[in-house]
Amino acid sequence: MKNTETILYKLIAAGFGKCDDVALPSFVDWKRLWMMASQQGVSAICLDGIQLIDKEYGCLASMPKQLKIQWIASVVRQEQAYNAQWDAAKGLAELYDSYGVDIFVMKGFSLSRLYPRPEHRPCTDMDCYLKDKYDNGNRIAKENGLTVDCSYYKHSKILLKGLTVENHQYLLPVKGSGKAKKFEHELCTWIDDGSNEYIGDSRLKASSPFFDAVYILAHAQEHFLNEGIILRHICDWAMVLKAHADKVDWDEWKRVCKEYGMLSFGYAMSRLAYRVCGVNVPFDCPKDDEADRRLLDDTLYRKVCNNGKRSDMQVRINLVKNMFRNSWKYRMFSDTNFLMFCGRRVWGYLFDKDLD
Repeated sequence: MKNTETILYKLIAAGFGKCDDVALPSFVDWKRLWMMASQQGVSAICLDGIQLIDKEYGCLASMPKQLKIQWIASVVRQEQAYNAQWDAAKGLAELYDSYGVDIFVMKGFSLSRLYPRPEHRPCTDMDCYLKDKYDNGNRIAKENGLTVDCSYYKHSKILLKGLTVENHQYLLPVKGSGKAKKFEHELCTWIDDGSNEYIGDSRLKASSPFFDAVYILAHAQEHFLNEGIILRHICDWAMVLKAHADKVDWDEWKRVCKEYGMLSFGYAMSRLAYRVCGVNVPFDCPKDDEADRRLLDDTLYRKVCNNGKRSDMQVRINLVKNMFRNSWKYRMFSDTNFLMFCGRRVWGYLFDKDLD
């Protein structure tokens, strides 16, 4: 198993262009490697690494032919899905632009531009922020025949052909916490630094470097504490570190992370970005082998409650079970404990109606 992990990291690093020490051992359990890469959302990146290594070492010769075909076919399907999603996202951006509404893209689609091959960063939906035009965005979508679901306070869902767009009213869950609302306000001021670039040939605006450095980490931490992350989240963070190394005030980043209970998680994610992806960390990062081991073990091997089709009630029950199981995460990687976190969430959903 550890041998497979080591090979997986080598392939990811090679896929990101780190080509030193890429020779593979004489025996590779290709099926296990394929399954792990797929589960972790990095199969396309690993294929890039395999193809690069193959040029020098001929490693593809030892991969079973059927698995090779399956791996390549899955990446082609991912590329086709990405291109279809990209066309749909561009169309929505052009629609909003015709009404004078700027659309800022966060997470997946915004981060994909930082990857060597954007289409090899899998995206399931698109997260956008329209600043003070949230309601207008929903109205414009409805008036143009799109289905809009506004049942959740944090964001609406706009259904396009082949793509679900989450139009965010709030960037993170804010109910039940004054600190979370303060953080939300600061994030909203950071997303637009006045020099945001358009992504490719679209009217989709990328979020600012400092926003990425804070928000991507905050989003990953939320997933890690409540559900768990996969290697793709670590790859996302690695791409932020690499692309924005000289664009972010990392001392200010540390201050913000410390204020909002993310610094220990940010340090661990940064160390793993180097270990897994071969990306240098642009700031001093204290050593903590135990934190790295716990985070990486949970990422690769965590046990989760039933992953099959679940009712809304079962989803809630499983979430609570996971939170009890994950209580150690709050102790190691946040500034709160899971009981206080649960209490704030329950109080917020029952009583917190003031979201201004």
